[in-house]
Amino acid sequence: MKYSGIQRSVRASKITRSPGDAPNIGRVARVPGTGMPKGERRIRKRGERHSKTMSVQRRKVIMAWSILIFTTAFLVLAFSVWSWMNDQMGRRVTADDTEPAIQRHKISAFESPTQEEAVALVKTALKARDPLQVMAYFRPGETDTEAIIRFLAGMEDQDGPIRDYRWLSSMDANGMLLEGVLVVSELDGKALNRLALLTPDETGVWKIDYEAFARVASPSWKEILAGGGGQGMVRVILANDAYFNGPFRDDSRWSCYGMVSPDIERMLIGYCRKGSLQDQAMQRLFLSEPDEAGPEAASQSNIIRATLQLVRPPSAEDRQFEIVRVLAEDWVLSGQPFDGS
Repeated sequence: MKYSGIQRSVRASKITRSPGDAPNIGRVARVPGTGMPKGERRIRKRGERHSKTMSVQRRKVIMAWSILIFTTAFLVLAFSVWSWMNDQMGRRVTADDTEPAIQRHKISAFESPTQEEAVALVKTALKARDPLQVMAYFRPGETDTEAIIRFLAGMEDQDGPIRDYRWLSSMDANGMLLEGVLVVSELDGKALNRLALLTPDETGVWKIDYEAFARVASPSWKEILAGGGGQGMVRVILANDAYFNGPFRDDSRWSCYGMVSPDIERMLIGYCRKGSLQDQAMQRLFLSEPDEAGPEAASQSNIIRATLQLVRPPSAEDRQFEIVRVLAEDWVLSGQPFDGS
């Protein structure tokens, strides 16, 4: 049996080489490590890579627990310090509780009128035309009843017809209980306001302070602003100012305030000697907290009203005055001047 196929696949070859040539051993498979740098090379196994990954994760877990423990310890320490300081402050308040506290609202010995009662009282009071009615609804101050009746009778000619009554709620000031009602009139297309401030008498009957409502100045504004005048008690609205001139040119010695009144057309300038009782009283006026009775009351409480005693020095401009007394916070006088409280 002939195996001619195999014979055809086997071929004898003659190897010829010259002396000195390298032997021809044919194609040789590459041996691991061939062509690599000298030195020992470690072949990592699969288990070793897994071990390294677990080691990295373990370090991350340890770091996370360390941060958590440190944060917890810090919070515990902070809470302990806060508790200790709070306890010390509580002891201090207990030790000093005999010191007088500053209160914006007086605790009322009498029940305040409701919105409807306050507005109804003002409406009825403004219709008063005889002395008994005036005494029933008004706190007259230094004004006699006949003068009050004349003012009420001529109010529409002076301010125009009343268009609205706006309740302002509690407006306590100057150590007194006060409830406010804004009376809105209209004259020649212009809105005019008067503030009815109600306060209780010694028996708890709420009445309108007439002199605050009429914005009484003593003597009259005309006399105060006249060349031969220059002093008097006024009810004004205040704002901080910075006009230093004439006898008040030294701003290191004087505090400056703008003063306006609905009853005069021009703005006046008032000055207090820095460090005086009047200066301290004026600063307290501007530090008073706004009322929280509502938007209308809040807007009114942001207006700084005061009753002042003014004197104009001979060398001052006709609109410059020294504030020699701060008689009241707001426009209602009490038995104690505000700068003496």
